[in-house]
Amino acid sequence: MKNKVSVIFLMLGIWIFIFYVSTSDVLADINEEIKLDSAIKSAINENPALKVIREKSKVAKAQLDGMPLLSNPELESEYVSGIHGEQVVELSKSFEIGGQRRHRKSIAMMNLEKINLELTHESQKLTSSVKLAFYQLVIVQEKLKLAEEIVKHNQQILNMARLQYETGDISVTQVALANIQLQTAIRETTTLESNLLLAQLRLNGLMGAPLDAKPVASGDIPEKLSKSLKLETLKLHALENRADLLSHRLNVQLTESAYRLAKGANIPDLRIGGSAERSVGQYGYGVKFSLQIPIFDRNRAEIDATKAQIQVDVADITHVEKLISSEVIAAYITLNAAEKTLKFYEGDLLKLLNENLTLTRAAYELGEAQLLEVLLLQNEFVKTRFSYLDALETYHKAVTELETTIGTSIELVP
Repeated sequence: MKNKVSVIFLMLGIWIFIFYVSTSDVLADINEEIKLDSAIKSAINENPALKVIREKSKVAKAQLDGMPLLSNPELESEYVSGIHGEQVVELSKSFEIGGQRRHRKSIAMMNLEKINLELTHESQKLTSSVKLAFYQLVIVQEKLKLAEEIVKHNQQILNMARLQYETGDISVTQVALANIQLQTAIRETTTLESNLLLAQLRLNGLMGAPLDAKPVASGDIPEKLSKSLKLETLKLHALENRADLLSHRLNVQLTESAYRLAKGANIPDLRIGGSAERSVGQYGYGVKFSLQIPIFDRNRAEIDATKAQIQVDVADITHVEKLISSEVIAAYITLNAAEKTLKFYEGDLLKLLNENLTLTRAAYELGEAQLLEVLLLQNEFVKTRFSYLDALETYHKAVTELETTIGTSIELVP
């Protein structure tokens, strides 16, 4: 008897342990709510590509800070043995002429600035990607919520249809129709569940979160911008703020500094030194000057190359400015089109459809409406609601793309 009781308690303990572990796993899988700002912050901090650029910035900063003020002097010593043995000691230092050191420091500073602009540009692109992924997740969540609600209502309708068929109030065809509607809703729900997992996977990848995490996008998506936008203002703002364009403009300054450095390098460095000589008890001191004579190599190749590169950089800037203006115009047109589509759903259209569907369902339960009326109205409501969510997603995708083309948030546009 005691053995049986022990076995029972042992089995009970194992069952409690398994239940606790499975419950812990379920709790661990509970979807964590995340807001857009948190998602962007996490992505900026954890993105591997941005980490690489930050390290490059540290290298450029170290190179700039490590640039010495002057080059080290050189010490030479020579000893010759013999009857007239002598020893010569020379200390010399070369000096760059033509502002070469100043130009090198200027180039190092601009290289650091270019890396920081690259970091800004990549951060803006990543922010746009996170916004798109976040909005997509919000839309899928809303669609899935609606689909699950439709499945529940269709199951209730099917149950009522079966009861009505048993009482002879409707035909078997109507029962089959109700069942088809239920299976269609279940199939749609299954598809949306897969879309939800894909949307979560994409957002996890951008944020640097575990790929098996199941974030829940929290917060409402605004249906309107907080300000009206003008195309010319947007184009001007983009030309003033796009980090990639600023980097192209910086190329001109870099090449100009390289050109000045090349011209400065054409002026030979001056070497000044002092010497001390001891020979058979005698001492002598002297001063030494040396200057390279630029007869054969006048650094013309580098000077001409950098001078020509300036024209290339200027032409490149003009080309990039035209591309950016074109991108802004295209994004502006797309946004206007998306805004017009979204306006079709303004007012009480969705609210009225929902109220009519609720009343029709109630009337059907009371036997005052036909099954076909409920299904038709329900299909129209689902179709309209899904179309509205698609339009909302398209609208915010257009907003995000416009922000990408102007290089900042729309809120920063004057």
